[in-house]
Amino acid sequence: EEDLAELASQQYFVDYGSEILQERLLSLIPSYIPDREITATKTAEKWAQLIINSHKKGLHHKKRLNTQKVKEDVVDFARLKWPLLFSRFYEAFKFSGPSLPKNDVIVAVNWTGVYFVDEQEQVLLELSFPEITAMSSSRGGKLQGQSFTLATVKGDEYTFTSNNAEDIRDLVVIFLEGLRKRSKYVVGLQDCPIPAGVDSTFLSFCKGDLIILDEHDGEHVMNSGWVHGINDRSKQRGHFPADAVYVLPSLTRPQYDIVALVTMTPDQRRESLTLSQMSLSEMDKSKAYTLEEFSYDHFRAPPKSTLSRVMMSKTRGKERLWSCIREPLKQPLLKKVLGHDELSQEALLAFIDILLLLIFNHIAAHYVLLYQGF
Repeated sequence: EEDLAELASQQYFVDYGSEILQERLLSLIPSYIPDREITATKTAEKWAQLIINSHKKGLHHKKRLNTQKVKEDVVDFARLKWPLLFSRFYEAFKFSGPSLPKNDVIVAVNWTGVYFVDEQEQVLLELSFPEITAMSSSRGGKLQGQSFTLATVKGDEYTFTSNNAEDIRDLVVIFLEGLRKRSKYVVGLQDCPIPAGVDSTFLSFCKGDLIILDEHDGEHVMNSGWVHGINDRSKQRGHFPADAVYVLPSLTRPQYDIVALVTMTPDQRRESLTLSQMSLSEMDKSKAYTLEEFSYDHFRAPPKSTLSRVMMSKTRGKERLWSCIREPLKQPLLKKVLGHDELSQEALLAFIDILLLLIFNHIAAHYVLLYQGF
């Protein structure tokens, strides 16, 4: 409600200025608010009042200074809310690396990271820029064509073939380099204790510690011998050698698991990922085991909506694969069946048979009630 009211109030300001006329606003509600959002409980009058309140709040906080600024605010809102709509798209084919539900993919590169989606606009793989450690491309023979390779902080390596491999590499590298230059977050690559005889302005840290730069940025780290920052673990601050840290390509505080993976060896990464999976599967086994919990362990991940689908109503909520539905499935539910085309087809046909049986039973029960009534 708040988001829709805010967007509508911004649209009104751009079209008509700061003075809101009640009758005019009511006539514009059908063009501002989606039909599905105008109901018996959410009438046009209620939406008008929400829009007026949002408009007054915007004026009070000086967010309605001029139309150009309001237009920029709308674009920023959309960029943050639906980053995939602000992507550059390329066709590609997965050549090697960890398995994906499909090998024919569309690569979407935007300011948040690199996404791989299928033709049905479902996200198959999502990599934020802090998760990407290396990016390269190569040009093979006529049969092989161009390819690009992504290395991740988890130790995975994906290779895709694409006619636009070099363009993809260049775009991702531009993002990575730009984010590193502006970043305020670095990770210790080694233990760095205070040397003997050095004053207290020196910052000590351990391998894997997150350090927040307070006086410099990532570009200074990459071009200077010493930088100043705060150890996030010890909360101490001071100077430290720039060559002892890794600059994370991020403008926001990175997730803890990504920071931890940066300094791990391949064996340590595998062990850490295995332990985390085991701990999740062993948590609270004594609880009643529901279909919902079973779905988390054995069902495929629900598809993420992208592109046009992100514009759908929020009221739909997140897809719950374990819930009852009345539409045919497009993919089987079990993860272990996804990779087998024949089994996948059998599963989808079986689900259709179940739907038909339910419909038949419903019709039969209806006729039984009619017969009993006579």
